[in-house]
Amino acid sequence: MHAGWELLTLRDPIDPADFPLTAPHWHRCTSGAQRAGLIRLEALLAGGIYIDSDIECYRPFTPLLGCQAFAGWEDPKVVPDAVIGAEPDHPAIRETLRLAIDTVDSGPWVSGPGATTAVLPGRDDVLLLPPGSLYPYHYTEKASRRDADHKTEQPWAFCAHHWHASWL
Repeated sequence: MHAGWELLTLRDPIDPADFPLTAPHWHRCTSGAQRAGLIRLEALLAGGIYIDSDIECYRPFTPLLGCQAFAGWEDPKVVPDAVIGAEPDHPAIRETLRLAIDTVDSGPWVSGPGATTAVLPGRDDVLLLPPGSLYPYHYTEKASRRDADHKTEQPWAFCAHHWHASWL
């Protein structure tokens, strides 16, 4: 679907030397999801599109490549970080990373959707796609996801997050 793109998969063990901004804070993380939240933001500083492993792509993300940065609303209140893209060293990603590190160090945890929801809305350098574009069903509807063909019924959706809930 993304022929010619450079794909990078990050899996444990992850070398702390590759993540000098966040590695000093990993020991304060209380879950793998929290640590992944820090790692994804630091990785995004290089530019590109981050996609969680529980995302099913429906169509190419190519139309979003012209955006300085993008993410999508899950609902009217939350901007998850399961799919997020940005140009290299984007100020919104840098600010989100700073907030995530600060909150991991001081608690309570705001990494992940807490940080993206706090920083990304209202910025003119970030495109926030409407609900259904990246998250065609809500995480609270996870049990009923098999009853619908989101790919066909929501042709505007780029992908679906299957919400494996590793943060729990």
